Amino acid sequence: MKEHRFLIPPSNKEICGTSCELGDDGCVHINIADLSEELKLIIRARLAEICHGVAKASRNTTLYSYKQTVRSFLRRYDPKASDTKKGMIGELLTHVLFLHYFDAYKPASPNFNLEEESIKKGFDLVLINVNTEEVWFAEVKSGECTGETSSQKLGGLLSVAKNDLKKNLGSKRETLWHNAVNGAAIAMKAGNLKEKIEILLEDYAEKAPGYLNKSEDFNAILVAVCFTGDLQRATLEEFSQKHRYHLNQVEFRELISLSIQKSTYLAVEEFLRQETLNG
Repeated sequence: MKEHRFLIPPSNKEICGTSCELGDDGCVHINIADLSEELKLIIRARLAEICHGVAKASRNTTLYSYKQTVRSFLRRYDPKASDTKKGMIGELLTHVLFLHYFDAYKPASPNFNLEEESIKKGFDLVLINVNTEEVWFAEVKSGECTGETSSQKLGGLLSVAKNDLKKNLGSKRETLWHNAVNGAAIAMKAGNLKEKIEILLEDYAEKAPGYLNKSEDFNAILVAVCFTGDLQRATLEEFSQKHRYHLNQVEFRELISLSIQKSTYLAVEEFLRQETLNG
């Protein structure tokens, strides 16, 4: 696998049934051919930390246990419309796979909404590259192919993700940044880096009312999750072309584009349901 200055793939991270390719200039292409037992093990190991944050997940309580976290996820998931369900599964896969393959990145936001059992408000993911101590903001868009190729769908999702993230980064809404600060407080381990990140996020919050935050000042991860059905999946080169288009627009300080392709989101849903019944 190629290396990129912000994407250094660790050794021994292969997953049975899943492939990860790294293109030029920060393009990541992941294909899930099978929801293998190995991938299920990774989901089990990471789910509580992803959903609740490190601080809560590290507590030895039933409330933040794996099984209870699965139940909490499904309680949020089940009432939602199908498009929202695809988005929730897409975000979950993004958390699991990106953090597995590129372990220099640590979550600075929990997947669960802090206030209520609804969909996440604000930025989809806030990540920290612990090697550079830089913050990365991610926007995840998910969808099924309906009357278009996988390549076309990925390109459309990537554009929507770009537009939404750019809008949020430049928004005057302080609540976006307050949610980010609160998320970092529970998702990051205590220490100097956590304090540094919280101060940085608070500074962004202070600038927001005056429209002083510009997307060009931020590192971005744009994520397109395509549920392909039986269609032929897009290649790395096809997705790289979509990535290079946005890279050449220079709308962010640094840009990573991530594609995830899987036949259907329902296999992940069924796996989670079975987890509540087993053991």
